[in-house]
Amino acid sequence: MGWALAEDAQALRPFISATDAGILDPGYLELETGITLSRNTRAGANESNWNLPAAVFNIGILENFELDIGTGFDLLRKKVEGSRRRRLGSVAETSLTGKVRWFEGEGAIPSFTTELTLLLPTQRRELLSAPSRKVGFTAVLVTTAELGPLTYHLNLGGGVVASPEKSLGTVGSLLWAVAGELPFTDEWSGVAEFRGESVRGSLPDNTVLGGLVWKSPWGIKFDAGGFGGLSRGSDSWGITFGLTYVFKVIR
Repeated sequence: MGWALAEDAQALRPFISATDAGILDPGYLELETGITLSRNTRAGANESNWNLPAAVFNIGILENFELDIGTGFDLLRKKVEGSRRRRLGSVAETSLTGKVRWFEGEGAIPSFTTELTLLLPTQRRELLSAPSRKVGFTAVLVTTAELGPLTYHLNLGGGVVASPEKSLGTVGSLLWAVAGELPFTDEWSGVAEFRGESVRGSLPDNTVLGGLVWKSPWGIKFDAGGFGGLSRGSDSWGITFGLTYVFKVIR
């Protein structure tokens, strides 16, 4: 069985994997949740993957430290033969991320954070890229700065993940992303992302995304985006819808 791309659990909505260098104030909680549909029709595949919903809880702990917990529910539908289809549902991969800010910039001066993430294989075995359950680990350097009205985010890192080839056990991975946010009005912004992942034993996964974000009068940000695969290891296309809400939990 092939695998279908879903959003990285710790990504900034509506991006697939890009995050920003912002840190929540202590005592605040940010909820990011959404629904993603992706389709893979490459090399004769006929797969649909619903991530419904994905949820990330970002918790402000200290002035320069944030804890992020991400998970969701995956529903994968794969064409078997003819009109017969196989459906599999499972809790998605769970991520635990510690985010530390090392320098807080302003305007064109960038802010820098690092993210250390544990990837827990909480999916059903049939949805794992490898038949064995392996805990993964990634480390990413995140930079955020402004260029005129444009806010941009640069991510670069890597880690150790379960290999799609059983004999290799765990292998190294390279992660990168370039993303931007450009406001059109006080309420509406356009977003774009170009990201990639390379894992030994797998085809490169490179994807481009474009979308819109609306800051509602109720303090909730709503977003929608569409993405397309640029390499043979990517899904063919997908769409995502979601929201982000920040509230104080400790007064």
